[in-house]
Amino acid sequence: MDVAAAQAELRRSYVGGGPGAIVSGCVWFVAATVANRHGISTAFTVLFFGGMLIFPLSTLIARLLFRRAKEAPGNPFGLTALESTIAMIGGLFAAWLFLPYAPQLVFPLSAVAVGTHYLVFRTAYGDRTYWVLGAAITLVGVLDIFSHGRLPGNTILMVGVIEVLFGALLIWRERAAQPRPR
Repeated sequence: MDVAAAQAELRRSYVGGGPGAIVSGCVWFVAATVANRHGISTAFTVLFFGGMLIFPLSTLIARLLFRRAKEAPGNPFGLTALESTIAMIGGLFAAWLFLPYAPQLVFPLSAVAVGTHYLVFRTAYGDRTYWVLGAAITLVGVLDIFSHGRLPGNTILMVGVIEVLFGALLIWRERAAQPRPR
């Protein structure tokens, strides 16, 4: 399987990755709600463990709602997103270490970890949109770090909004690219 075919197959199978971005954005929304009611520590726990549900839920959505078949077992990019997720977990662990010392940095650092993790999806899906998505989320985190928490708006909510909007765009573009049955 050549590179372009492998990428096209992943885009088709996972609806351009859009369901994953939307599910992730929803996890960030839940974390924002929890942060407002129960604090940063509990919200980070929600983000971390909720993040573990992103792949299974988005796969379920792709299979049931969009009726997409799984990618071929030999697809060379099938594990690329998973491999970048391992690095993201390392970034989230680093963010977690800040909880007792600088809790205001936990979510901006988490945004940087999630944003940079998306950059690899450009290779997996063959879609430069992931560079823009990753850069936008990373920028939100970096701006919040350097503004010492004075970034207008709420970083947690902003990441959720960015992911849901990009997820909708990815789904729309992938569905538009698929041939329609006659």
